[in-house]
Amino acid sequence: MLHKVENAILAEENEQLSAIMDQNLAISKYILAKQPDDQILNQITAMLGVDAYIIDSFGRLKAKNSTADIDEELLAYTSKDLDLINMEEPQTLFDRYTIYPLKTIDKLTRRFVIFAVIPAKKSAEDLLISNMVNLLSLESLQVHINVTNERQRKSEVFETIIAQPIAKESFAGILKLNGLNIDDQYQAFAVDEARSQNTGNHQFVMHRVADYIYWYFNKINQPVILMNWNFKIFALVKETPDLPDILPNLEKFLLAHFPNERNLIGYTMYQKSLINFQQLLDEADKALDTAKNRQLQKPHQYNPQQVTDVLRLVPKKEATIFVDAVLQPLFELKVADQEQYLSLLMTFFSSNESIAKAAETLFIHRNTAFYRLQKIEKILDMDLNNADDNEKIRLAIQLYEIWY
Repeated sequence: MLHKVENAILAEENEQLSAIMDQNLAISKYILAKQPDDQILNQITAMLGVDAYIIDSFGRLKAKNSTADIDEELLAYTSKDLDLINMEEPQTLFDRYTIYPLKTIDKLTRRFVIFAVIPAKKSAEDLLISNMVNLLSLESLQVHINVTNERQRKSEVFETIIAQPIAKESFAGILKLNGLNIDDQYQAFAVDEARSQNTGNHQFVMHRVADYIYWYFNKINQPVILMNWNFKIFALVKETPDLPDILPNLEKFLLAHFPNERNLIGYTMYQKSLINFQQLLDEADKALDTAKNRQLQKPHQYNPQQVTDVLRLVPKKEATIFVDAVLQPLFELKVADQEQYLSLLMTFFSSNESIAKAAETLFIHRNTAFYRLQKIEKILDMDLNNADDNEKIRLAIQLYEIWY
């Protein structure tokens, strides 16, 4: 009799396990077919008989099954109070939900599944939920890859431009292809970790810091573009009057997660269109250098000290009116000639008006540089040896470098 009971129990358990395996197979096929998250949850909740939700690492709702209600109290708690970054084990919420962290490469882009049920008591139910969590983790790995690729693609665009300057027309086209508006106004800040600067671990530390900066700005719904330049982190953020308030909070956030490191921050409050991002990086870099030299305990704002810094304070409208008035004849030339002449003027003035140095920098013969300068004088109807004309052209070129 006892033997028959044992066989009956084993048969029942085998039947349950077989059903679970069939259900797992059905869900895995659904996930591999790259079905929308809502549809995947519909399939899972049909098996479990409970509502299910997926949230991101910011606590924001990303998907739910079609019949589930949106619990505003739950979402307010997950987005504001729950420490999702450091969650490693399932937790019970409000005595009616259980949240499970999904496995992924990076906990900052990890997602979570919430079932409207307290932890299962029966082994079969527990096994079924565990398997669903594992299957959703596979899907979350793909989400992580997609998010990382998008972020990395934008960063690489700017890092490439820094390393290999290209014409602004080409750069503008690249930005548009990546969904960025060249006319949007941006500000910038720079971060460097002081204690690891002279160690081989510095680059690894900065990559980790960049991940947390990216997470922090997404948490406050502020778009950010991060890039690495000269072993430091540079960030471009859309114009925000709150930047002086955001950065001290960012510094506290980084200190909380990297208590043994000292991250210094420099930033600029000036705004420029995205196509002029390198000028923003320069300003943020100068502010960061000051913060490092003085070991400042709070983010340092860029303060103009040179002539070109002061010129950046000239409003764009007035600056472009002046530039157009002086250099308009050059703007009417073919693009290739226009860039050639403007490049020569910029190099000529930055070389203390030495034709020989300008020619050497541009890899052209001195006579070629001299001939082109004469042609520029004729086109502009000005004389570089005339003090007034020289001052106008120099100022127009400096403003051109800032605003165009």
